[in-house]
Amino acid sequence: MLGEKKNITLALGGGGARGFAHIGVLRVLEQEKVPIGLIVGTSMGAIVGAVYSQLQNADAVEQKFRDLIASPVYKSSGLLYAGKKKLSEGWFDQLAEHIRERIVISIASRKQAAVGIERLYGAINFLLENDFVENTKIPFAAVATDLIEGKEVILNKGSLRDAVAASATLPGFLPPIDIYSRKLIDGAATSPVPIRAARQLAKNDKVVAVDVSQKLAQDPKLETVIDIVLRGYMITAAKYHDQLIKEADVLIQPAVGEFHWSEFAKIDWLIEEGEFAAREKLEEIIKLSKLSLFF
Repeated sequence: MLGEKKNITLALGGGGARGFAHIGVLRVLEQEKVPIGLIVGTSMGAIVGAVYSQLQNADAVEQKFRDLIASPVYKSSGLLYAGKKKLSEGWFDQLAEHIRERIVISIASRKQAAVGIERLYGAINFLLENDFVENTKIPFAAVATDLIEGKEVILNKGSLRDAVAASATLPGFLPPIDIYSRKLIDGAATSPVPIRAARQLAKNDKVVAVDVSQKLAQDPKLETVIDIVLRGYMITAAKYHDQLIKEADVLIQPAVGEFHWSEFAKIDWLIEEGEFAAREKLEEIIKLSKLSLFF
């Protein structure tokens, strides 16, 4: 029949607090009754996507995160004191700053990371019911990175909490997570916006990608060897990101580049930007979700 709706697949990118914009996008899709057949997330995109895949309600997802921000779990995480020191360029930039401040000390004392993994799990356990990925109400997958092989890893079975934690394990801040005999770190290293994983899992669906990253800064600090080496990695990552996002059927890019990855208290503005950006692309998305064939 003409006019029936076809599922879309959502690919939600990483970006720390900027990922709250995903909630705004999900709210618009929900209000417009756009059918979501699969959510694939990287890092913060995996966290938001997983919560939505369990609750299926953007208002409930927003409230979950507001409750987290107001909780002792958030206060003990250290994020409250991360502060906006300068414009972040994604996880490479975060790592660079952390190297300047703490990683050298951590390496000297033979640590794998500066922050214990229990801090991440505290937040994830607060947000997510303890269940398997296979049991989410909306099919879901998280994307992580194999630290040894340097490959994208799609996690679409097993513990939901573990899958999301692996996707959000920022290297240098948090230690790798062992799953299926693999050492996994943040999915942003190989899949800043998980478009290819989305296509692999849902070959017949159109992919709507939400990119909450920041552009490569044009006034970088280049005072030390670390600054220069990491700037080189940032350039490579930015070029890969720019090519990757071209593969989406519809690309939503909320205007959140001015926000630091740690500004979780700015949840109102971030969600609003997500809603606005989704509305701008709504006509394109609705066209994707309509079948063009007669049955």
